[in-house]
Amino acid sequence: MSRLEWSSLARVLAWTLAITFIFGTVTVLLLSFQAFGSPPTPKPDFADRIVAEFEFQQSQWPIDLAGTAAFAVGFLALGGLGPVLARLADSDDARRGLVTAGFLTAGGLGTAAQLLWIGTAPVATDPHYCECGLLADELMSRITALNIVQGAQTWLTSGAIVAAAAGVVAAGTLGREAGMPKAWLWVSLALAVVGVIAAILPVVDIYPFNVLLIAVIAGVLFPIWAIWLALRARDVWPAPEVEVVAEPSA
Repeated sequence: MSRLEWSSLARVLAWTLAITFIFGTVTVLLLSFQAFGSPPTPKPDFADRIVAEFEFQQSQWPIDLAGTAAFAVGFLALGGLGPVLARLADSDDARRGLVTAGFLTAGGLGTAAQLLWIGTAPVATDPHYCECGLLADELMSRITALNIVQGAQTWLTSGAIVAAAAGVVAAGTLGREAGMPKAWLWVSLALAVVGVIAAILPVVDIYPFNVLLIAVIAGVLFPIWAIWLALRARDVWPAPEVEVVAEPSA
């Protein structure tokens, strides 16, 4: 293959974004609503209680890992869409830089948030402990580490959503001018508004509404937006005309 058309790249990235976000959202919902088992009954002893909780988290880790990795790939695809969508703007159009910066920032922050959790969770909940007689201290330090990482992941994801919201609004107007339906622009605007609300929710931590709102964004609005873009990519980025040069007559 000597060349890759922008429409083909847009389709690949958009489909990747939609599929991975849907898969990741399904795993989040299944884990949040305890589809694979309920946490152990709290025990009176602190160490026994935490060890049981960590063992339960270890049993859930394969599903958690699959969903987190899917989101990481989805955020990478989202970041890749930035330079692709930016090509719809003229070189002197400020939306070109806004789309590129918004999507690349969202992709970077979102991917970092997922990789941070992948690198921390299995280590912090490892069922092997020090035999030095300081089990309670070790467990407390692990809980603290998990809380710190969860806080960092939450706010990295919120930053990614806000950056994506700015990029999606600019991309929506560019896509509309390039031939996308007006309804796609409205989906872009709805995605941006809901995204900003979801980014603020960690401040109040209203469960399960925060989980459900993230599910609406990642499992519904983003996939609709991305699949629609993938299906109309050839209309938005038409194939370049090939100039036919006539051979000189003998």
